Amino acid sequence: MRIREYILALSIAGVTFGGSVGAMAADCGSGQNTPKWDVLGRAAQAENCANNRVQSYNNSVNQSVQDREQALKNGQQNLRQGYDDKVNSLRDNTVGKWQKARDSEAQNLTDERSRVDQKIQNGRDRLDAIRNAPKNRLDSLRNAGSEEKQRWNTLKNQTGSDVNNFLGGNGQ
Repeated sequence: MRIREYILALSIAGVTFGGSVGAMAADCGSGQNTPKWDVLGRAAQAENCANNRVQSYNNSVNQSVQDREQALKNGQQNLRQGYDDKVNSLRDNTVGKWQKARDSEAQNLTDERSRVDQKIQNGRDRLDAIRNAPKNRLDSLRNAGSEEKQRWNTLKNQTGSDVNNFLGGNGQ
């Protein structure tokens, strides 16, 4: 009687265990066909399936953790880079504008200074021309007399040499 009780206990345990093994094995795919009476084969298949699921879960968790760590690290780097870019942009927009305005004003001052210098030089030239006009007229009148005298001397010498040549002299 003990054997029957023992077999009955094993069959009840096998049915409950076999049912759960069959349920777990159904999710893993039924690529391996084991006969229904092979409880150990189905248990081994269920164990393999469970191991595969645990390994897959561990891999996904590890990958997820690595992805989160990388995203956190990238997020910090992106945040710092964004902050630095914004600071540089604001500096360029303010300091750069001030510097451009200062350079532009310096160029305007240089241009204005050169225009004033040119006006001063033009005024000096006009003043020199007005101041020197009477002297230049007097010099031209003096030079006109000396030029006329020089022309008369040249004409006299030429005429004298022409007369000497005409009269047959050597010019001496």
